[in-house]
Amino acid sequence: MTPPTRRGFVVACTAVLAGCGILPEESEPIEASATAPAVLPESGDYSLVVEESPTIETTVTVDFSGDVELTSRQDVIATIFQRVYESATGERFGLLTAPAVRVVDQPEVVRDPLTAVDSARVVSLAMDTDVDAVSEWRERGSEALLGTETTRTTATATINGSERDLARVRVRADEDSVTAIATISDDAATPFGAVTRDA
Repeated sequence: MTPPTRRGFVVACTAVLAGCGILPEESEPIEASATAPAVLPESGDYSLVVEESPTIETTVTVDFSGDVELTSRQDVIATIFQRVYESATGERFGLLTAPAVRVVDQPEVVRDPLTAVDSARVVSLAMDTDVDAVSEWRERGSEALLGTETTRTTATATINGSERDLARVRVRADEDSVTAIATISDDAATPFGAVTRDA
């Protein structure tokens, strides 16, 4: 018989003693780096204006429900790929590629650390500019990104003192997660479908 793991033992004890609780945080943060950036191939519409690999620090929280309710929190230090593009008309398109981080081993739970980062910070990275506020994201149909059909969400952001409408899509790509955010206007198509990944 295989002996129980440390985390399995903690889960069992928590369930017996309390019926609900918080799993202990790991003593060391998870450090991870994205493996390959999502990019927008060169075209006459958009040009690359930012190419960086910033590091973000956040805390990922996972809630479990069932016979018992448990919460796990894990600090994450993630190095991401940041690619920002601008069109001739001033529209911005940002691609953020983050490592998909395994937060809990049993059961295996994998999360995009950017989902735990404040929306204004994520938009600021994607647009490479100051963002004062972002409204609640709302589902608005679907969009293809890296060959995967996924939910499209929209929001309004205050960027450099002006309100801009945004569209966002997210997908899992091998060992990474890709977030794409575009400013949108009535006369400009968003380039989500043209995104590829570097080998």
